[in-house]
Amino acid sequence: MQNQDIMKLLAGLGSAIGLIDAILGFDDKNIDSSKIILLILAIILSAIVLISIIVPHKFVELNWIICVVIGIIMIVYTSLVGGILILVGGIVGYTER
Repeated sequence: MQNQDIMKLLAGLGSAIGLIDAILGFDDKNIDSSKIILLILAIILSAIVLISIIVPHKFVELNWIICVVIGIIMIVYTSLVGGILILVGGIVGYTER
């Protein structure tokens, strides 16, 4: 397995976990507008990564820079575990050079 395949696997797992975490976040009884915005951000970022893995070269070319940036954004604002997996996938993709 090449590093590019491992990067896609880790990014796919991280985005799936982030998407599930965001969808389950809407279940809270006390939800405010800032949390809604962050959950929508998590859904958008997870969808970007998943679509770029499922349909390569059509939407966004998934490379290590995109994985690192999306991973850091997800760690800071939305999903810790999903963001860490995407970030590790980006680091693995960088080591291929």
